[in-house]
Amino acid sequence: MRGDIVISVGHGKNAAGKYDPGAVSRDRKYHEHRIAREIARYAAEYLQCDIINENGNRCLAERIRDVNAGNYGFAAEIHLNAGGGTGTETYYYHGSPTGKRAADEVSKSISGALKIRNRGPKIRLNSAGRDYFGFIRQSKPCAVLIETVFIDCDSDLEKVKTPEGAKACGEALAKGLEKALAENTHYEVTACNIAVRSTADADSPEIRRLAKGENFKVTITAKNGKWGRLPGGGWVNLEKGCRRAKK
Repeated sequence: MRGDIVISVGHGKNAAGKYDPGAVSRDRKYHEHRIAREIARYAAEYLQCDIINENGNRCLAERIRDVNAGNYGFAAEIHLNAGGGTGTETYYYHGSPTGKRAADEVSKSISGALKIRNRGPKIRLNSAGRDYFGFIRQSKPCAVLIETVFIDCDSDLEKVKTPEGAKACGEALAKGLEKALAENTHYEVTACNIAVRSTADADSPEIRRLAKGENFKVTITAKNGKWGRLPGGGWVNLEKGCRRAKK
């Protein structure tokens, strides 16, 4: 995908500057923002992308402002649903094939990983026929809003309230985005060899090396296109020792 992905965490602060937990569990012990934050951290770690509102210090208008100020190609905001249902669903900008594809893959991936109902990709419009959710309507890049699970459904909440569950959900979410937004660009190694690293950072552990003349595929890019993720995992610095392969 050309242009970095950004992950936004829903709720945390309202327009008046007060704490907004979002939805809460039936026993009121678990808050939407706090669980969404943990899910977002794991998703961003997998994708090596930025997080907005991790500390809950951005209201909706500020989150949208930060998305629009960045050089992002795609934005996803993470929420937990409420209202007596169960399962996962994702909202996308109406009329956007990219948004619909991302919403579909994310919902399927979370549903499969957590073994919960897939409620599928959805659109929601307001009375003026525009997208209901401000994050989707006002973000410049293509954007989706992900309702991971229902926080007021005990069996759903059980899936994500632990660090292990948040990680499973976050990584599933990230894999859905990766599949939907895959760039699948091919590169050729021009140096003697180049390192494949665990994260998009030159100081991260080296996993293996690619030999001169070897071709490899990148599914998504991070850090303003400087790093590419390989299908089997690992990141390569695309600015050192490689070039786009000729078709």
